[in-house]
Amino acid sequence: MAAAKKAVQAEANDEPTTFEFKGVEFTIPAPMDLSAEVLEVIEDGAGETKIMKAIIGEEQWAAYKGLRCTIREFGEFAEKIADAAGFGNPGN
Repeated sequence: MAAAKKAVQAEANDEPTTFEFKGVEFTIPAPMDLSAEVLEVIEDGAGETKIMKAIIGEEQWAAYKGLRCTIREFGEFAEKIADAAGFGNPGN
């Protein structure tokens, strides 16, 4: 998958990764630059929605919410986030 390859390259270069979803561009920080909140929500056993929100941050989450996506589209969005963040398949 091109996005996964792009994420691996971004991680190696310690750069953010961008992707487009429904015409909106989203940026994921380099893995080591992700908020510590990501670790907290994962350790707390939070669901996929909270993990994705922690990865992309409040501002981008608001942009995503403005798209008024379906559950199916959330799965597609979560996969793009996971690929961009270097996490692989989010489990859907």
